[in-house]
Formats: sequence, C-alpha cells, structure tokens
Amino acid sequence: MAAPTSALLTKYIAQYRALGLRCLLTFAGLALAALLILGPSDGRPPRDEKAVAAQPSPTRSPRPTTTRSPAATPTRAPRTPGSTNAPEAAPDPGPGPADAGGDQPSAPLPPVYGGIPENVNASPEFLGLKDQLAAEIAAYDAADHIDVSVAVTDLQTGETISVNGNDAHRTGCTIMMFALLAAVNEFQAGHGDPAAEAYHIRRGIGGSYPPEVRYLLDDMFGSYYSGTLQARQLMAGWGMHTSYFDHLPYYGSSDDPPPNILTALEENDIFVRLYRGQLFNADWTAYTLQKLTEIAPYLQYILPGRLPSTATVTHKIGYYADNDGWVNNDAGVVTFPGTDGTTKAYAITYFSQQGSTEYQGYSFGARISRTVWDYMAPKYAPPPTPAPTDTPVPTPGPTPITTPPPTPVPTPTASATATPVATPTPAPSPSGTPGPTKTPKP
Repeated sequence: MAAPTSALLTKYIAQYRALGLRCLLTFAGLALAALLILGPSDGRPPRDEKAVAAQPSPTRSPRPTTTRSPAATPTRAPRTPGSTNAPEAAPDPGPGPADAGGDQPSAPLPPVYGGIPENVNASPEFLGLKDQLAAEIAAYDAADHIDVSVAVTDLQTGETISVNGNDAHRTGCTIMMFALLAAVNEFQAGHGDPAAEAYHIRRGIGGSYPPEVRYLLDDMFGSYYSGTLQARQLMAGWGMHTSYFDHLPYYGSSDDPPPNILTALEENDIFVRLYRGQLFNADWTAYTLQKLTEIAPYLQYILPGRLPSTATVTHKIGYYADNDGWVNNDAGVVTFPGTDGTTKAYAITYFSQQGSTEYQGYSFGARISRTVWDYMAPKYAPPPTPAPTDTPVPTPGPTPITTPPPTPVPTPTASATATPVATPTPAPSPSGTPGPTKTPKP
C-alpha cells in the first residue's frame, strides 16, 4: 500500500506545482500590464490626454552642483509657409477643465553672476514701495523659509524696482511663454498658420499644459527640441543672460535635467518690451498680449487673485513641486483705466521657490500683487465714486400766521352803449322862382 500512496502523493504535488507556476506567471503578467498602463512614457502623449501626472510631495535633500552647458545652434527643419500671416479674427474656444502641467524635478540651481542693476532709476516714492515689499518678503521668509523675488516696472515712467531681482528661480510653466514668443516670431516672418495652431496655444499657454505646447513646437519647428533651441536663441538676443530655457516642462533630457531658470528682472524686462512693441510689430504685439490674456479661469489666483474687476492681467503662471520645495510663479502686465481716460499699466513679476506647501507660495504672491496695486491704482486711476449721502431734512420752525387777503371788490362792468338814433335832417325849404328884375327908370 505504501508504493501507491507515494505515487499518488507525487502526482498531486506535480499538479499543484504546475498550478502554482501558472498563477505566478499570471500575476507577473498582470503586474507588467499595470506598469505599462500606469508608468510614465517618454513618447508623445496622446492628443486626448487630460492631465499630466501629479508630482509627489517635495522633500528637501542636498544635491551636487551642476554646470550648465552652453546652448547649441538649432537646426531648423524645412517647412512650407502657411497660408495665413495675420492673427485670427476671433478667439477659439478655450480648453475644458484639465489639470495644468508643471515640471519634473530638476538638478540644483547653478550660481548666478551679473544681472540687471537694481533700483537705479526709481523715484523716492517708488523706492518707498520697494522698501514695503522688501519688509513683507523678509518677514514672510523669516516665518516660513521661502525664497521670493519681485520686480515691478511703472510703464508710464519706466521706473523699475525689485527685491532679489537677480536671483535664479525655477520656472515651472512660466518658461513656456518663450515657446509662444518663438512661434509668434515665426508667424510674423510668414511661417506657419496661426489659425491651425490656435487650439495648441489656447490650451497649452492659456491652460498651462505642456503637451499642447509640445505639439505647437513640433508643428512650427519640426520638433519641440528645435523649438526650444530657437526660443533659447531669442532669449539670449533679448539680453536674458542669466535666464535659461533648458527643456520644455515634463520633456527634460533625463530624470534629473538641468533646471529652467528665470530671474525676476529679466522676465519683467521681457514683458515691458512686449507691451511697448519692442519684440514684434503692432499687429503681432496685440496678438501676443491677447493670447497671454486668454488664461483659464482656474489659473487666475496669483497676480489677479486679489485685484478688482477694473484690472486686466496679461500673464503666465507656473508651479510645481521640486526636490527642495514648491515653486509658484506668475509674471505679466496689469492694465486699468486712468483718470485722463487713457490706459495705465505696470509690469510685475513674482517668483517663489522652496515653499513647504503650494498655498504658501501662491497666497503670498496674491498678497504682493495687491500691495503693488494699492500703490499704482491711486497714482493713476480715477478716485472711487463716493457713497451716496442722505439729503439733510431741515428742522421745522413755527408755522407763521398768515393774514387773509382782502376780499376783492368786483370791477363794475361797463353797460352797453346805446346805438345812437340818427337825427333827421330837415328838408330844405324850396326857394321861390325869382321874378323879373325891375329895370330902373332913366
């Protein structure tokens, strides 16, 4: 009996071993499928992709210093000029609700050398605003350990003030405005079709969504990488020597790419030049400002966040969580009606990084924006309409006694004049016929 029992046991063991192997292979296949579905892809995202992956909560960790490599000369892909060389007449429909992109974590910021001279042409009154901003930033940094830079330019006088204006900052999607500027530079030169790119611009720039900006650069330059190089060349030609466009957000060359860099003063200077028509001609300047005004409602919480409805904000936001904390940026131009009936404007750039929470950076940006508004608006805007006041009611005095007027005596009415009766004229007496005159006697 022992031999059959042993053989039967061996048979059962072989069966269960095969079943276990099949289960293991099935589990491995399911795990591999899950990785393929959920894992990030280096290829071009599908056109109907709704959102980029959420970033993990930041953790502060020291990282080695990296050296920024010089920009390469872009190789332009041949393309056929578009049939349209003017801005489209009507704006296209905006994007639906979608998560906006930020950027992937990047290497540490490199040292910064040089920059734009700070606070050299400002009046004492404007420097007073700078001192107020510096005090607010210092107090906030002391309490919450956040790195903030601000620059403001009065576009009526050309005066500029800044706090930490030459510090290097991570950019988030704010850097994508230079992809738009590179595309507009091509439109002005007669290349590409603005109408065909309208959706990519509206959703990519207005919705701060990197995949659509990639499609824009692919269409305009043959590849998004060539478009990035072209934008980098334009930035250098405009005097942005510290700022650097390394990669389109979420499309870095590695898992730890060199950072995109902007300084508040250089970014602010670009908005000043754009508003004054120093980057493009009048038509394409108006087009670009309009595209940077058509920003999705869910991205209006930093510069416009605490401003009144009389303010129009043309801007580009950027935010994401990097290894050393949250980045929250917003830069643009604020316009409003002035007392003299003309439009008044100022450029403002707010950059923050190393925030422990997202709210810490963007809420302070809205507060700084309101501080600048409270200085600029009273300087140029009409005074607010005073609240209506009640008309004072006079205190009633004693009622005077009135003397009754005398009773009027009726004026006699003249009697009718009798019609005079004509007096009959007496008939003339008939005169007798004269007789013969007697002849005197001789």
